[in-house]
Amino acid sequence: MKYLLFPFAVLYDLITQIRNYFYDKKWFESIQPSVFTISVGNLTVGGTGKTPHIEYLIRYFLEKNKNAENYKLTTLSRGYGRKTKGFVLANKQTTASEIGDEPMQFYQKFVANNKLEKVNITVCEKRVLGAQKILELFPQTKTILLDDAFQHRAIKPHFSILLSDYNRPFYEDFLLPMGRIRENRKGARRANVVLVSKCPLDLAEEKRKSIRNKINNYTKSLVFFTSFDYDKPIDLLNNEVLELDLKSNTDKKYSFGILTGIANYQPFQKYIEKTFGKTEKNKHFPDHYNYIEKDIEFLKKSHTIWFTTEKDAVKLRPLLESFSQEEQNKISIFYIPIKVVFLDQNEEKQFQKLIQQY
Repeated sequence: MKYLLFPFAVLYDLITQIRNYFYDKKWFESIQPSVFTISVGNLTVGGTGKTPHIEYLIRYFLEKNKNAENYKLTTLSRGYGRKTKGFVLANKQTTASEIGDEPMQFYQKFVANNKLEKVNITVCEKRVLGAQKILELFPQTKTILLDDAFQHRAIKPHFSILLSDYNRPFYEDFLLPMGRIRENRKGARRANVVLVSKCPLDLAEEKRKSIRNKINNYTKSLVFFTSFDYDKPIDLLNNEVLELDLKSNTDKKYSFGILTGIANYQPFQKYIEKTFGKTEKNKHFPDHYNYIEKDIEFLKKSHTIWFTTEKDAVKLRPLLESFSQEEQNKISIFYIPIKVVFLDQNEEKQFQKLIQQY
């Protein structure tokens, strides 16, 4: 069936290559903002870990500029799945339906409970317009982080980070609709650095070398390897940390399940099963899924401990809070915060030097 789509993939390749050629030749205008701008994107449709990598950059720049009184950083996303249009600046009244789940996650983590006011979270489907609006509203802005803008050629970042999922590398994938990549693999050459995400923590050096060689067939950029560091599960309703005694010889048995609306849930599920045990009940929805109450009615009748992602939590929490207290007391659902970690500390230092030079 996949090979029947080959002619459409060829046509798609032709269209995207012509578009990129026009940008490369400057026949289409590409505008670079006046302040340092980093793009984090991919060639693949969804699921490479852009959100935690944006969060890594936010933490890095906030720490680096913690003593700078006038430092201001802004994230600019498309706001996929939102019900609004145009430029939106997140505030205390903003919901995920207005800016999208990932920007909402950024806001809750770095703005809602932070008195330093050094971060702005914005969305705009037209990134050039969004960047112009940011500098108009906040001229003290020093850094703009572009979320998922690798194919958005109208804006030219100062530094471009390309992510490639270890489990689904772009060099083994095919163009839409035959595969999952959004442009020819040669598009990787626009990247300043390639980060191979979601790697096993014990990834052997021989395997890393093999992956580097395959990526370097398409780009001569440096290639580094990252993974996720999972934190303890946190209750969506009361923010309490989940504490389970899984090593004792008691007769108490736990039932586990996963509730997700993300593009690639397998690494998350593998972590849950490795850490807590086999998941018996799993509910998987499409990426960026907008949950409604009937989607989670089953939680009220379940005697299962459910795990979900941070991205899903920002949409699930308001629905759970709308349930009665009696219903909430019957529900056990926890999200797991994650952070990006580099497999090699020297590579991390090298990466940080690359983004410090601007």
